[in-house]
Amino acid sequence: MKGPIFAQPRWLWSQLETARSTLLASDPNRLISFGRFMTVAFAVLAIWLDPTQPYLYHTEVHYLLTFYLGYSALMLLAPSRRRVDSPAHLFSHVFDTVIFGCLALLTNELTSPFFVFLPFTLMAMTMRWGLGGAILGAFFLELVLYAIGIPDILDGESEVNLLVVRSAFLLLATLMLGYFGAYRESSRQRLTRLARWPLEPALGSRRTWLKELCLHAGSVIGSKHIIVVWHEHETDQAFLASWQTPDLDLRELSAALSSAEIDAAISGAYDCATARVLRDGEVQAVAHALTRLGLPEVLSSSFVVSAGFSGLRLGGAVLLLEPNCRWEEAVALSEIIATRIGAELERLDLIARHSDDVRAAERNRLAQDLHDSVLQDLTATSLRLHALGAVTPADAERLREIEKLVLEQQRRIRRFVEDHRDTAVDTRVEVAEELRAHADELSRMWEVAVRFDWRGGSMLLPRRLVYDLMQLLSEATSNAVRHGAASSVHLSARMRGGAIELTVVDDGSGLDPRCDGTGSVSLRARMHHLGGAMSLSDQAPGLAVRLVVPVEELAA
Repeated sequence: MKGPIFAQPRWLWSQLETARSTLLASDPNRLISFGRFMTVAFAVLAIWLDPTQPYLYHTEVHYLLTFYLGYSALMLLAPSRRRVDSPAHLFSHVFDTVIFGCLALLTNELTSPFFVFLPFTLMAMTMRWGLGGAILGAFFLELVLYAIGIPDILDGESEVNLLVVRSAFLLLATLMLGYFGAYRESSRQRLTRLARWPLEPALGSRRTWLKELCLHAGSVIGSKHIIVVWHEHETDQAFLASWQTPDLDLRELSAALSSAEIDAAISGAYDCATARVLRDGEVQAVAHALTRLGLPEVLSSSFVVSAGFSGLRLGGAVLLLEPNCRWEEAVALSEIIATRIGAELERLDLIARHSDDVRAAERNRLAQDLHDSVLQDLTATSLRLHALGAVTPADAERLREIEKLVLEQQRRIRRFVEDHRDTAVDTRVEVAEELRAHADELSRMWEVAVRFDWRGGSMLLPRRLVYDLMQLLSEATSNAVRHGAASSVHLSARMRGGAIELTVVDDGSGLDPRCDGTGSVSLRARMHHLGGAMSLSDQAPGLAVRLVVPVEELAA
């Protein structure tokens, strides 16, 4: 006996699922046509079983119902092929409203039983056009209601109560149906935006990509503040991104915290098994964990949705603050968003690793080419200069200077080759020391006075990035001496936000009036590659070149 009893709810639930699937798979146009036919069929049955008052219009009512029944059958057998939300359907619903209004007018006006069929227009228009359809349908029905009700009140028998009650009923039905229409429109828009998840930003820097991703996720769920924390399973690297429109704060946590501290903070704040709305106590725990991760006072909201993600290499969680939707919808959307962000992080990591492999192979090939060609040529040049110094003592001093320059270039190329053959090509070096030593080399190379100033404290950057900065200074100094005939060059560098600002000021002839004022082609190409900005301005005398390089973004 217990088996069938306990099996009934499961059977009933399966039947409800089947009915729901059938309704959702139905053509809305055909469903509305079927509803119209059923409405008029029951109206014919009702008036045949119990004819309505007054009998004066009995024949007219029968003719009208017969005509409308035929119209409904035709619409059912040959439904419209237009889109369900096409404006052309408006005429059929206006026609439905007029027919039902005429039936009510001919059958005792406000007390007519046909008033219960008027909401059919309201429901059909809501199905087609959502909240706007519900409001427009209510407007039509209220017009019909007052067109029938006011003459009925003025004929001597006051029926104000019926007019008020029926009017309130239509307004209440509009409110309820309008809610479902608005909810459906909002869900459709969210799903549309979710389906347009951006893919192109993954080709840019991590900060730009994350900013674009959070902007899109915020537009989907209606949140203006999103926090993402993730870490690598195999290493101690962990990152925290806090997006608060329109800015993104991205920081690496490994330098400040140990792996155990990061794991404890993340596991104490998030449950990666499922998405959920955090309770007040959990919000406080998350706020405390984020404070330990270096992002204080970020959770001033009481409505916070948390969702975790875990992949082959990365794991973490996403926090969405004050999403502009109901909690059950926010939970479902946050789980999708977290899963997608986790997948995109994995994809970006794979792209970065592949790019590193390609760059490493290219650097090895370039290093080998430099070793086999330029370095050997410089060695031969150095030997010949040494021999010339022995033959002509009068020019020995000048030749020795040239030989020193060649040897210095040999040393730099050899170090470049060794560094790029090494797997640890991103060894961090002191920026100020490297740039100052490079300024001394430029002074000897071009035989001009080169002064370098560093404004700021100690700073470490990857060697490859410092090499790019040195090449920028080399190109700018070369232009000042070769094209501007400068006798002295002032180089300066300072940090501004997440970028290094390099300034090259010379005492040469200034900007050539025949040029376009944008600087040399090679310097512009190198700045474009680094994602920086360059500007030129005339001095008295000379020229000032300002170069801004986003080093924090490039080093991330």
